[in-house]
Amino acid sequence: VRQARCIHLPPRCEYSTIPVVLSHFPASTMSIRSCAAVLLVALSAIVAACTSLTSRTTIDPGKAFRLGGGQAGAFTVRGTNSGPVPIIVFSELAGKRDSVATLAPGAPVDARFPKGATAIFMNTSSTRAATVAIKVTGDVGALGMGYEQNPKP
Repeated sequence: VRQARCIHLPPRCEYSTIPVVLSHFPASTMSIRSCAAVLLVALSAIVAACTSLTSRTTIDPGKAFRLGGGQAGAFTVRGTNSGPVPIIVFSELAGKRDSVATLAPGAPVDARFPKGATAIFMNTSSTRAATVAIKVTGDVGALGMGYEQNPKP
């Protein structure tokens, strides 16, 4: 029987704050079939853990935080405006921007964004930073993130 040395996978997904607990196997040799089975189980656990991300994001005055855009599936954002200023949430798809909600300080958000859409969290203040605490579920593996200047009124 041919023998192969199993590799060890990282114990957590770098896109999630939820650690993936994997069994640690001794650095001994295992059959190729056993090694493949262990890798399949480990990869399934990593993929399952990477279906969500948690973030506490600070948005500078006069700026907006962009999440998503061009991803293959939909995603949902749940969270709270944890800062001192209102935040306006938009959904942008194919160049069209629609208002989703205006969040007063302490207000919750629960919004679903379709395939390819961008969630935009706009800080309404020109002098104070905004903060939003969110959990994103769904197709989070390829979500882009960045900041932009707020559009001029």
